[in-house]
Amino acid sequence: MKNSVSKCDLWKPGYHIIPPSGWLNDPNGLCFFNGYYHVFYQYVPDSPEGGLKCWGHYRSRDLLNWEECPVMMKPDQPYDRNGVYSGSALIENDKMYLFYTGNVKHKGDYDYINSGREHNTVMAVSTDGMKIDKKLPLLYNRDYPEGLTCHVRDPKVFKYDGKYYMVIGARTKQNRGQVLVYESEDLSSWKFINTLSTKEQFGYMWECPDLFELGGSFILAVSPQGLKSERHRYQNVYSSGYFIINGDFRGRCTLGNYTEFDSGFDFYAPQTFEHDGRRLMLAWMGMPDAQYTNPTVKYGWQHCMSMFRELNLKHGRIVQVPAREYKKLRKGHKVLRSEGMLSFETENPCLEINISDIDIGNNAGFGISIFDTLELIYDVPSGEFVLIHTDKNKSAYGRTKRVLPLQKNELKKIDIFLDASCAEIFVNDTSGVLSTRYYPENYKEINCKGSFNIEIYEISG
Repeated sequence: MKNSVSKCDLWKPGYHIIPPSGWLNDPNGLCFFNGYYHVFYQYVPDSPEGGLKCWGHYRSRDLLNWEECPVMMKPDQPYDRNGVYSGSALIENDKMYLFYTGNVKHKGDYDYINSGREHNTVMAVSTDGMKIDKKLPLLYNRDYPEGLTCHVRDPKVFKYDGKYYMVIGARTKQNRGQVLVYESEDLSSWKFINTLSTKEQFGYMWECPDLFELGGSFILAVSPQGLKSERHRYQNVYSSGYFIINGDFRGRCTLGNYTEFDSGFDFYAPQTFEHDGRRLMLAWMGMPDAQYTNPTVKYGWQHCMSMFRELNLKHGRIVQVPAREYKKLRKGHKVLRSEGMLSFETENPCLEINISDIDIGNNAGFGISIFDTLELIYDVPSGEFVLIHTDKNKSAYGRTKRVLPLQKNELKKIDIFLDASCAEIFVNDTSGVLSTRYYPENYKEINCKGSFNIEIYEISG
């Protein structure tokens, strides 16, 4: 990749899903159908700054090579005229069922929280996975439980124990986030059966809920809005994480402790699906209402998806690793050993960097500087693993610092995935992940400090 290439192309990811132009946010309707993985997403084709949402569509046979497909759903009905909002997919009887929120905003003097908005739950059916055969409204505002605002959205549907279940995010009139649970025997008629919430208020709205079984436990994933920052937790304006459910989600149950999926700047609205014995997760590599920005707006595009991550439950905690398919993208390979200071040059913006056998004895610490833009530092006395944007105004566009707390001397392994303007950092396989967008002026040099082994793979994007 040469510096003469325009920044529009220089910063475009190679192996992260990204439309050619416009705005992207939440992943929707993740599924495997008719031999293809399908990714739908919130999409505004004609503006990089958002607008009237439809469902964009990509499909792939291998999670690596993605084919852009025609827009799957547009706001073309009275009950979704102001946007086809987020939702999910269910594959049943050789059909693809898509569930989404139909957004309606009435003109007038409304606050659009307690009045002036309809969030309708809608089902769409496709027999070929490429076009919609019909839409069917399932639930209107009047059908939701009492005590809620107009913010009820993002249905996730799954089958369990011979019945269908739907979870929907909600905001109460007391500004408490919660999840509504519905049950059905035929996908058309739905009965409200339960509410999932915390004892104390935990944000005012829970977006993009997901309920799935993993390692013998049921997991409730949500994206809470309104959490107050607590030192190294909830560092972003909004969060995404999960609870382990204690008891039966259909009746009496409680939610365990909340754990965030990602400690970086750009990760929101994750959704999971299961195929071939794996639970895979994909997220929007962005953040709504953030103070930081993306310079690609002036080139007509903004945002992309994260990498696919495989999920497993170990010792009461979800472990995330990159989907195994990404190993097939590896090309050139270098193996080096850092003993104090190490520098290496590259012109490839797409790299996988595996760091292992880290020796932090005598408080030697660890550090790596990536393209004079990102720094990763491990502070031994505090046990903090720190992601720093070295120039918050120029290459970070407002991004500053994020911290992943570790135990003293706990840092053993780091896997770094770089893709033009995307960085995803997996720490210790089990400790956590930090995801961020970044915008280098060039891709020339990586500098390391410390004692460790390092493998560098060029990645074909």
